[in-house]
Amino acid sequence: MNLVRKSLLPAFIVAIICMAVAGATVGQEGVVGAAAGAVIVLLFFASSPLVLGPVTRVSPHLSLLVAMVFFLTKVVALVAIMVVVLDPEGVGKHLDKAALGGTIIVSTLTWTVFQVRAATKSRQPLYDLDSDD
Repeated sequence: MNLVRKSLLPAFIVAIICMAVAGATVGQEGVVGAAAGAVIVLLFFASSPLVLGPVTRVSPHLSLLVAMVFFLTKVVALVAIMVVVLDPEGVGKHLDKAALGGTIIVSTLTWTVFQVRAATKSRQPLYDLDSDD
């Protein structure tokens, strides 16, 4: 959970900056598009540790199976969300697609950079050596 906190705040700040820039350049549609992109990215990335954390603590052997099923579920949900968001007759006419895409790209890169930074700074062992040696 510590890694999530170290990535969530910078990605949230970048999303707010994207919303301000989109609002200044495009207007209300830009703010709505940037907000939708920020929500999509933050929910997509923050949901994994929230779901997988308890599973890993209870049964580390099931964590890979749960992670793969959860990832597949997230991809299907992401496709469904994008179909709804990009529908030109529905929700899509109320948001700017460039602001949506730009916010998704910038927030994803920010999340990834800070996640890598937090993972390299943490002193968590990645494997356990047998003490029988």
